[in-house]
Amino acid sequence: MRGYAAVSVLAFHACALSWDTIATGLAPVVVFFALSGFLLARSLDRDPDPVTFVRHRLFRLLPAAITTVLLLTLAHQSFGFYMGLMPPSFAPLNVFLNALLVRSDINGVMWSLTVECVAVPVILVSHALLRRHGAMPVWILVAGLAALSFWGPYVHLLGGATNLAPLYAFVVGLLLQSGGILPANASPSASHRSRATFVASAALVVMLIVAIRKQTAVTIAFETLCASALIYVAAFGPRALAVLRPFDLDIMRFYGRISYSFYLLHVIGLAIAARLLPFDQQPVMHAALLFLAALLITTPAAWLMWRLVEMPLIDVGRRRLVTKTA
Repeated sequence: MRGYAAVSVLAFHACALSWDTIATGLAPVVVFFALSGFLLARSLDRDPDPVTFVRHRLFRLLPAAITTVLLLTLAHQSFGFYMGLMPPSFAPLNVFLNALLVRSDINGVMWSLTVECVAVPVILVSHALLRRHGAMPVWILVAGLAALSFWGPYVHLLGGATNLAPLYAFVVGLLLQSGGILPANASPSASHRSRATFVASAALVVMLIVAIRKQTAVTIAFETLCASALIYVAAFGPRALAVLRPFDLDIMRFYGRISYSFYLLHVIGLAIAARLLPFDQQPVMHAALLFLAALLITTPAAWLMWRLVEMPLIDVGRRRLVTKTA
């Protein structure tokens, strides 16, 4: 699922560079958020220590983000390369703030990582509430955050491109894993398989419809609902549903593994591809060529960063956790 989300973000941005469109690629980001909430809930179920949790998130998020910002800074100093209509500031302080995910003007897509940082205390509080008081106060928190997603000052509270509207998707994902929703049928009948197939199919169709529309609080709510339905069916539903077989393709599992680095680097791949390709094709053809060229550029770069930056630093974090436990 992460693999499809990462590749679809690239597709959205390739289309946005080829013709005027209201679709922004926010829907796949909502999927990432719900998945993160689901997986982080599992992590907290194993070890609810907040210090351990925060350390793990730091080793997960910062190394690849810092590497990306430093690469862009080096590319700007060496070749004048930058992304966007106007060059951002590459002053040391701004580079430092971008590397720490406080700002995202050097690599615009990193706004979502700022939201992930904001989500850390929200997830910790939600998990603590769930363990002590059950699901109801956490659902109240979801309702409050969803209501705030309609209020502009909250949505743009952190400035720049950062959008807090989908923050509650993390909490919904947490509830999916941690028992805030009724468990799936352990021995699915034929009717249960049919219902699960219908739910997954409907979620995919609705997700596609709302993803290509202007992103508002309403569309984000639908995207969160659809992402949650897919995660729930994939994690707890009947095995080997035909509608979910595309998620088991080896190539998409590969993109799922490198999805974080791919997300960070795909706009660089797009920028390079856009400089290499002529813009005299029809918009659809240009978008397709731009997508394929950026995919070919981004994939090996993302694999290298996953292999040389992400995994080693994650292992360092885990070794510290093991040492502390020992």
